[in-house]
Amino acid sequence: MRVAGQHLMSLVVACLLMGFASNCRTGSLFSYGDSMRSVALTDYGIVFRIPGDWDVSLSRDRYFQFVAVYREDSLPLGLVEYRGLDTEPRDQRSRDLYASGWYDAMRLNYPGWKYVDRNKDAESRSFTFEGSYLEGTTRYIKIGKLRFRDRRIHAIYYTAPEDEIDRYREIFEAVDQLIQYGSAPRPN
Repeated sequence: MRVAGQHLMSLVVACLLMGFASNCRTGSLFSYGDSMRSVALTDYGIVFRIPGDWDVSLSRDRYFQFVAVYREDSLPLGLVEYRGLDTEPRDQRSRDLYASGWYDAMRLNYPGWKYVDRNKDAESRSFTFEGSYLEGTTRYIKIGKLRFRDRRIHAIYYTAPEDEIDRYREIFEAVDQLIQYGSAPRPN
């Protein structure tokens, strides 16, 4: 009985310590325990999980169907953008060609664009890049993910000022890992 009581007390102390530790912050802007909200874009077969304090806007009429922004003092510091297309190049060569145009568009759309890294998987179903551009006097880092899934093209962009990217990279990676892809109704 005494051993069981000691074991129970050890479990209670361990649970309390875990509870306190989960509420501690070590300088990170993101924790899986933070308030998250789901944003489902059912027409595109994708669901995002975004930190609850980020502003979200949705639109069918704009270039990006989904934008999430984190602001401090009205200054946008972290940005997630999504553009989906209801088509998919079916063979590897077509996907490679589409991705080539995607990479080229960055140079055309962002002044002073410089690639840091570009990658793809073996089947040409997922392409990534990291690059930077200048807007005014601020240099931004943009991370792009191009994915071909469920007969759709998913282009996702994560952007932060260069001097803030280390703070936001963890959030961007978590948001990206939490994305759910699934079938959505197809137009007739």
